[in-house]
Amino acid sequence: MELLSEYGLFLAKIVTVVLAIAAIAAIIVNVAQRNKRQRGELRVNNLSEQYKEMKEELAAALMDTHQQKQWHKAQKKKHKQEAKAAKAKAKLGEVVTDSKPRVWVLDFKGSMDAHEVNSLREEITAVLAAFKPQDQVVLRLESPG
Repeated sequence: MELLSEYGLFLAKIVTVVLAIAAIAAIIVNVAQRNKRQRGELRVNNLSEQYKEMKEELAAALMDTHQQKQWHKAQKKKHKQEAKAAKAKAKLGEVVTDSKPRVWVLDFKGSMDAHEVNSLREEITAVLAAFKPQDQVVLRLESPG
């Protein structure tokens, strides 16, 4: 009987040591994950193209079938000519400078602890790197507080 109680006590000590080591390892992993800085991503969408496509779809929907066919042919021809002109400029080595003003739209979804501010700061820095004096910045802000 004494052997059994000694064996039980030995097992309890082993289990205690294993659980202590596992707890320490879990704490170390948790701290490492917290300190690990997650790299975000910057997504750029050309909203002008999206709105242009929507406008063209609406214009085509309002036409009858004969007008749609003529309009589509004219659009196809226009796109071909634009592509050909751009290709010719690229072949000559001309740099295409787009002097139209741009509107930069930044989305910010905040929280009560404001930990998203770092990503907003990085987005603004990225926009300022490509910003021209005639450009504008619009900030769409969603914040609970």
